[in-house]
Amino acid sequence: MTAERDEVALADMLRLQRESWSSAAPGWDQWFASFEAFAGPLSLELARLSAIETGDSVLDVGCGNGEPSLTVARMVGVAGHVLGIDLAEPMVEFARQHAARAGVGQAEFLARDATDLSGLGPFDAAVSRFAIMLVPEPVAVARAVRSVLRPGARFAACVWGEGSEVPFCALAPSVVQRAFGLEPAAPDAPGPMRLGRPGALSEVLRAGGFSDVTEHAVRVEPRFASAAEGARFYTEGSGCARRALEGRTAQERERFVAEFERALAAHRTADGSIALPSTVRIARGTAS
Repeated sequence: MTAERDEVALADMLRLQRESWSSAAPGWDQWFASFEAFAGPLSLELARLSAIETGDSVLDVGCGNGEPSLTVARMVGVAGHVLGIDLAEPMVEFARQHAARAGVGQAEFLARDATDLSGLGPFDAAVSRFAIMLVPEPVAVARAVRSVLRPGARFAACVWGEGSEVPFCALAPSVVQRAFGLEPAAPDAPGPMRLGRPGALSEVLRAGGFSDVTEHAVRVEPRFASAAEGARFYTEGSGCARRALEGRTAQERERFVAEFERALAAHRTADGSIALPSTVRIARGTAS
């Protein structure tokens, strides 16, 4: 019975995540360019670490609305192929639209649970940007990725760092907790900072069957032109903020936005913009 309950709980969690990201997809896509302004270089770093070459077949785990799939697709060229998978169909549809507008025909996108990759591959490399920390079972995802890679292929993934290192991620839950008196999520619950501890992502890759695992940290600097712009980003694109606002009155929403703007103002720079320098951890492993 315990195993059955665990399966039901996992299925419920996946359903809720699918619904949450499906709901957030339109708002998230409005901020596509703003997010890529700081996250784009990470796509290039993941491609470098996974040794992607022209003509390769590459898997992108948790492709969201199209990155790093599109960056990788340009690198592999028309002789290559990139498959981006994501749990939420609306995210996948936005990815398809971005690929069509960019004329990148070698990128394909599917709505798929990352723990079940049967029938896909084999791939010459795999990448994952800000996704593996959000899934209920990160090790199961690593195992699934390993199962569809050719021997010697590399998997490179990145996650956000720990709470104090990532104001970009920590700001939304802290504002939600202050504004509505909600309890913080459990540390091991799926979320942006779940694998932020140094070495945690490496442990996931090793447990998933990867060897020659390395990990390092880099810094990125998300920026907004103003506190008001930043507040719009979080209320429109952040799943945490969107869930907190569900069913709230107009007055509660206004108070929430004002609280967000005050929190963001603490990060104002000399030119008036908002800067949230944050740590990213990147790990790479080899399929043996």
